[in-house]
Amino acid sequence: MLSQSIHQQNDILGAALQGQGARVNAIQNNIANAETPRFTARTVEFEDALSDAIDNWRQTGTLDLSNTRASTRFQEPGTRFRIDGSNVDMEREMVALYIHSVRYDVLVNSVLHNSRMLNTVLQGR
Repeated sequence: MLSQSIHQQNDILGAALQGQGARVNAIQNNIANAETPRFTARTVEFEDALSDAIDNWRQTGTLDLSNTRASTRFQEPGTRFRIDGSNVDMEREMVALYIHSVRYDVLVNSVLHNSRMLNTVLQGR
């Protein structure tokens, strides 16, 4: 029972890692294209879908992560910050990159911690 719970937690953490990874990639893409005329920055959302899956798991005991894929959308498409039409705000993107990189690292460490716990359970220590 404990190992199943750890596996389910790792599945949730894996979905969160995929979402955070997609978000970090979008931010890096925004930074890389900041000088591109008429470039519209993108953002990634996944927390609501993941939260709904977790709530459903708590209520039903069945974990279904099939609808937790990250979705990419244009970030404030009507807003332009530069004369060339790009809406990339470098300060905001750099802060977001730092924050979401740290969150990604925390998720990776959580998966590693759960893996060590599972290994301990399997070895019977």
